[in-house]
Amino acid sequence: MFGMGCAQLTPFIQNFNILSIPEEKQLADRLAESVSQQMRVTSDTAAARQVQALGNRLVAALPRRDFDYAFFVVEDPTPNAFTIPGGKIYVHAGLLKITDENELAGVLGHEIGHAYERHPTKSLSRAYGVEFLSQMIFRNQDPGRVKQIGAQLVKGSLLTKYGRDDEREADEISYFLLKRAGIPPEGLVNFLTKLNQLQANSAQPPAFLSSHPPTAERIQRLQALIQNDRSGTFRPEGL
Repeated sequence: MFGMGCAQLTPFIQNFNILSIPEEKQLADRLAESVSQQMRVTSDTAAARQVQALGNRLVAALPRRDFDYAFFVVEDPTPNAFTIPGGKIYVHAGLLKITDENELAGVLGHEIGHAYERHPTKSLSRAYGVEFLSQMIFRNQDPGRVKQIGAQLVKGSLLTKYGRDDEREADEISYFLLKRAGIPPEGLVNFLTKLNQLQANSAQPPAFLSSHPPTAERIQRLQALIQNDRSGTFRPEGL
């Protein structure tokens, strides 16, 4: 979930993931079906093509591709985006209304970073554990619970379990991908600044900002990274 997740987690808990990549792909198919039942994919084909083209451009800059990344625009007025397991990324229509192309690319790079580092399945692993997820993947049990998890992903309540390092990794991967794709990396900073202003100027900020808003520290870190990466050789750890 863009802009969410500031809980401090120990490295062991943060990186706990019980699912292999093939298992994550199976889980992704089930959760994507659940999400599609709860959010309407936009009929605006121009918007969908824009998001898909930008997303694919950034994915092409990844050093490896564990997933078949897919990008969807959904009818939701809030300026948000989120990632479910398996590299499936959903952009709210409301996000497109407040971003230019470079800012949108920054958000997409951030969400690709979450998928690349497998943050969604790490979050699910912490929340549910091995027995439940194994049953859900291999035995096709409890479709009602799958729908419930899909709803939690849509609302962002599961993804608040992202830790500070998760957000840092996703931001740094976005910066790296933007550079490799020839897109100005300042777009991500500009969007974070917009979100902070949106929260400051609104009597009722969007719900997804209420618990863990984008912070000045996060913006400052990105600004320092852009300024200090004079050689253009920065590469996030593990990428």
